[in-house]
Order: sequence, then C-alpha cells, then structure tokens
Amino acid sequence: MRIRELALDLSPLRDKGPLRLVLATRVLALLCIGLTSVGVVVQVYEQTRSSTQVGAVSLVLGTGLLLGFMVGGVLADRRDRKGLILVGSTWAVVTFTALAVNSAADHPALWVVYVSGALFGFTEGVAETALTAVVPALVSENHVPATGALVTVTTTLGSIAGPMLGGVLIAGPGLAATFAIAAAGTAATTLLLTRLGPMPPTGNPGDAGAQGEPALSTCPEPGSTAPEPVTAVSVAQGRPETGEASAVGSVVPTLASGPSSSGATPAAPRNDRPQPADPAPSTPSEPGAATLRAESGMSEPQPGVLASLREGFAFIRGSRVVAAVLVVDLCAALFATPTALYPEFADERFGGGPELVGLLTTAPMIGAAVASLTSGWTGRTRRQWRVLCAAVAVWGLACLGFGLSPLLGFGLVFLGLGGVADIVSEIMRRTLLMRHTPDPLQGRVSSLWLAQAMTAPALGGVLAGLASSAVGPATAVAGGGVLCLVTLALVAVAYRGLWRDADEPVTRESTEKGLTGGSNGEATATP
Repeated sequence: MRIRELALDLSPLRDKGPLRLVLATRVLALLCIGLTSVGVVVQVYEQTRSSTQVGAVSLVLGTGLLLGFMVGGVLADRRDRKGLILVGSTWAVVTFTALAVNSAADHPALWVVYVSGALFGFTEGVAETALTAVVPALVSENHVPATGALVTVTTTLGSIAGPMLGGVLIAGPGLAATFAIAAAGTAATTLLLTRLGPMPPTGNPGDAGAQGEPALSTCPEPGSTAPEPVTAVSVAQGRPETGEASAVGSVVPTLASGPSSSGATPAAPRNDRPQPADPAPSTPSEPGAATLRAESGMSEPQPGVLASLREGFAFIRGSRVVAAVLVVDLCAALFATPTALYPEFADERFGGGPELVGLLTTAPMIGAAVASLTSGWTGRTRRQWRVLCAAVAVWGLACLGFGLSPLLGFGLVFLGLGGVADIVSEIMRRTLLMRHTPDPLQGRVSSLWLAQAMTAPALGGVLAGLASSAVGPATAVAGGGVLCLVTLALVAVAYRGLWRDADEPVTRESTEKGLTGGSNGEATATP
C-alpha cells in the first residue's frame, strides 16, 4: 500500500454537491455546541458549587437528546429532512442567545439553564437524526465508505476542538461572550443550511419493501464503473416484479453468496452499473385502497410514533448486517469503557492528580486523530465486517493492556492504540449502516444507533465503577477488555455467515428476491 493511499480520502468532496456544505456546517455547529456544553457546566458549578447539580443538568440534556433521537427518527422518514435540520439549528440560536442574556444578568437564573438544556437537547436530537439519515443520499454508492470516514473525522474534530476553545473563551471574554459567540456561529450555520435543496426521504416510509432497497454493493474494484447514485427515481423504479408491497419487517437484505433455499443462484458480481428492474406489467385489476386514496387526493395514513419505531426494530431484527453491527457496538461500549475510571486509575495506579487524568483523556484522542488522518484505506476495503471485528478486538486488547500496564508510558500507548481502533470501528459501523439500510428507514435506524451510542457508554461507565469498587480499577479495566473479546467472539460465531457473505456484492435483483422471498415466495431466513 502506498503512503498516499493512507491519506484521508477527499474524493466525495470533489463533486459539486451538497456534501461539502453539510460537512462544513456540521463542523461549525459542533464547535458551537462544544462552546455551550463547557459553558453550561462551568456556570452551573460556579452558581451552585455542587457536582450533583452539574450531573443533573447533564442528565436533563441527555434525556432531551434521547427523546429527540426517538421522535426525530420517525419524522426523518416522513418529512423533509432539511426542514428538521433547520428547526434544530434555529432553536439552537434561540437557546444560546437565552443563555448569553441569562449569564450576563446580575443574578443568573438556574432554571433558565435547565429549561434551555432540555429543549435544546430535544431539538438537537431531532436535527442530528435527520442529518445522519440524509448523508447517504448525498453521494454515489462507491463514495459511501469514504463519506463515512469524512463524517467520523469531522465529528471527532468538532467534538475535540469545541470544548478546548470553550475553555479558552470562558477564561478570557467570559461566559456571556462564549454563549454569544456560539449563538452567532449557529446563526451562520442556519443561513448556510438554507442554501440546501429539499431533502425528503425517498419512498413511502411505511412501504420500504415496495420501494425496493438500494443496491447493497460493496466498493467497486479499482477501474470499475461506479454505480449511479441512489435517487428517489431509481429507488421507486427498483420494485419487485410482482408489484406487491411487502411489510417493513421483511425488508431483509439477501447477502448469501451461495444458492438460496429455493434453488435460485444470486447474480454474479458486476462491475457495470446496476440496472433497475423492469416495472411490473400493467394488468387489469380492481383498484386497491391505496389507488382509491390517490385518485381521491387523500394522503396515505401514517402509523403512530411507537408503530413506526416498531417497524424500525423489525427491520433491524431481520437484517443480519445491521443487527450484527449494533450488537458489536453494544458489547464494546458496555464492557470496555474505562473513561469513568481515569481519576481513580491515575491516583491509585500511577500516583498522579488531575493533570494525569487530562493526559489519560488526551491519549485516545491523539490515536483517533492519527487514525482519522490515515483513514484513506477504509474507503477501499472490501471486507468491512471483518475490519470492524478486528477493530473491536484491538479495542478490547488495548483495554486489557492498559489495565495491566505497570508504567504510565505503556498505559498511554495502549490508550492511543485504543483511540485508533475506536475511529476505525466507528467508520466501519457508520459505513455498514448507511449501505445496508434503505432510505425510507434511514431515520429510524439512525435514531436507534444514536440512542445506543449515547446510553451504552454511560451504562458501561456505571458497570465499570461497580466493578472497580469490587476488584479495583486495574482489574476492572483489564476484565472489561476480556469481556469485550469474549462477547465479540460470541457475536462473530452467531453471525458467522457474514464472514463469507457480508462483503459480497449484492445486486438490485438479488435484493428484490430478498424482499419478495425469492421464486417460491418464502421469506429469506436470517440468523
């Protein structure tokens, strides 16, 4: 592999499309959110001198985010996603302005911080879900892996730089100025986002099966012709030949490389652009309910929020790839989250203070930065599931090594290695989820993934704290690494078919067979 192939792949940004604007505004928005998050924590602590109050305001913000993820997942599959993003961005301007005015008052009101945090968390959760759902539709199929890497890198950049800049501004101009700068930056973000065109979900969210899932191919070989972007027109044309609508719960990607249970052989990998299936021939038939509603101008009835979320869960249960990705992510987050033990670890193992805690926190970030800048190869790998499992295994080994490290230097090296593995793992997870989720379900699958990404590490921190109380921080961290490796092995065995099948190209024709159950009309079995 040549050195230049390791560099971050910027090819998706060369197209004159909306992706560049979306990523630029995302970085700016994350910077402003970082400024505000640090400002809120500092203000609450200065007013109350209570860590409990700091934890309470963080809980309020987290609860709002979780609710926003759930509601946003449903809305992102029904409404124009640009509108949802703009709502979140506009409300952030209002929230940050209110915080600036409140902090500049002689006697700042604490309830303003709590109310603003709750409402901002909810609207930000809705906007973040819509943004995550819209990204795959902005690029062509062969640019999806590189786009996943770019989204991960920009997220990491904004998440690191925002709090650092916030600390500098609070120490200088002060809290009110920090909140005001965040409000101004977010207003600029909102104005930039208005330049985007409409971004409705393609297809009927309740009819993902009828619309046909986007081609689930992997990266084309070098020199091959890239498949055409998945658009609303191409998705609508790629319907099963039967013309029948299938339930969302049976939207199961056909990933088998060998003969199916019905004897049909999947189409061979192709380097040319996948052609949409011919539309079903029109035959005289009695108009159905959907036809009568369309002719009368009535809109299709939408299921409730809970019913829509159940459809999302049904799809995840049916899709081997999506389910496996979420389970692997959950195992790593639950059993190998040493962050909460850094203060105790620094004190008892290395005999340091707060400055050492900062060093332990920075080490994974340095590894993540190095991995981000050398992530060009991730967009060209054809074995994404295998790379994901390998990255999670390295993360588990890094936690094991950190827990057993007798010297600080060794511990920092293992944490840096863990940061590399974490970034590679996130890029693979994001890419696999984007590629193996049909557009009518992107919002709900994204919301469930984001909710898990927020809650699982928090729960993992609690488990690590309980384990540390019982066996000490070093054993708790090392044991968490071992549990991560064991659960990863169990998942790899449970989804062993993915080692052979997940990376094989899947054509639109084989996808349609998976949606309609093949030639014999039976649903494709999944583990």
